[in-house]
Amino acid sequence: MKKSLLINLHVYCGLFTCFYLLSLGTSSLVLNHKIEVDKKDVTQEWESKVAIDTTLADLDLAESIRDQLGMMGWVPPWRYHKEKDAFSFEITHLGKNSDIRTEFASGRVQVTEYRKGFLAVLHGMHFFNGKIPNAPFILRSFAVYQYLGLLVLLISLILGLWLWIKFSYHPWELYLFGFIFLSSLLIMILI
Repeated sequence: MKKSLLINLHVYCGLFTCFYLLSLGTSSLVLNHKIEVDKKDVTQEWESKVAIDTTLADLDLAESIRDQLGMMGWVPPWRYHKEKDAFSFEITHLGKNSDIRTEFASGRVQVTEYRKGFLAVLHGMHFFNGKIPNAPFILRSFAVYQYLGLLVLLISLILGLWLWIKFSYHPWELYLFGFIFLSSLLIMILI
């Protein structure tokens, strides 16, 4: 293969994985330094009516209400609060928390939404596997992008090392940076 074609392939592979590496690095900084990323400001309040089946278990009831409202997100079980005539719970996903209060008699639902912000979304992407209930296809396909990004990153790394070894004009560069690369790889494996 021609050298220019291999260099272009290496550059395009790097550009493809750039967003993934930047988001992973930023989310790692947020995670390790315990930076507060959630915003607590109410951004929207709205009401709706749903059909309520009081015979359902708490999780099933919360998921039924979420599905009827057309919302996406997880329903954490530690956020349920069931009263005699009302049921409260939370729906959460990477970008937003929603507090839901439902009245059994009327079926009225009050929704209070809190947007989390950009850093919170990046922080959540560190652990994200693409499995959000009721999420659109683009969010569910993020896991495919993760694996594809890692594969392309590996190809780019191998291609870059091969180009460097094949076309290096100064042998001392090869030994110095090769030693630094292998040492850092060994340290990452041991940590």
